[in-house]
Amino acid sequence: MPELGKTLSQARVARGLTLEDCERDTRISKRYLDALEREDWKIFPAPVYSRAFLRTYASYLSLNPAELMRLFQAQTEEPAFVPLPEVKSPPATGSMNWLLAAGVLGFLAIAGLFLYFSTGSGGGTKVSSNAKPVPTIRREGQGGGPAAAVGRPVGEIKKGTVPDLTAVRIDDALTALTQAGLSYVVVETDKAKGTPGVVTSQDPAPGTKGGASTSVTLVVPRS
Repeated sequence: MPELGKTLSQARVARGLTLEDCERDTRISKRYLDALEREDWKIFPAPVYSRAFLRTYASYLSLNPAELMRLFQAQTEEPAFVPLPEVKSPPATGSMNWLLAAGVLGFLAIAGLFLYFSTGSGGGTKVSSNAKPVPTIRREGQGGGPAAAVGRPVGEIKKGTVPDLTAVRIDDALTALTQAGLSYVVVETDKAKGTPGVVTSQDPAPGTKGGASTSVTLVVPRS
């Protein structure tokens, strides 16, 4: 078993806990808890969920979330982009060389356009929801230090009361909803104006009283 998953599993067993016990206490499905212990990241619908569940599970087991996040970051780091090799046209010696040079330039232009559009984020709107509140974390930066803060901090959180989450990072917003005992719906869209990953609007309004059946909708610009 890999080091990260082994650390989680050993901590749970050492406390005499089953996955069902952890599911009841953390409100995270045991399917996802088992995936964390097996480091099966493909099960999670998006990276934000795996990071959120990992931090919450680590805290629940009295482990160091920052240390486990460094292990997670090392495993899921995206490969570096390798640029296309430079193509040099031969010295012009006549009309055929000019045609060859034009062909090479055309190829490079098409390749550049292909890379530009293939790496775009794409349009449309993405909606994520969960019947249960989902806690989350903020991403750890390279070298083990925390990433630069984005968005404002969450104010006072009261159980059963919708907090003010406008201009708050989506990770912090989901954690706040978990602490308040509320469900959520996240709408990720490239039509919303604002900072990617930061809540631009919410419904219902802050201060609304609710319970386990209350679902808070958060609109977030697509990153």
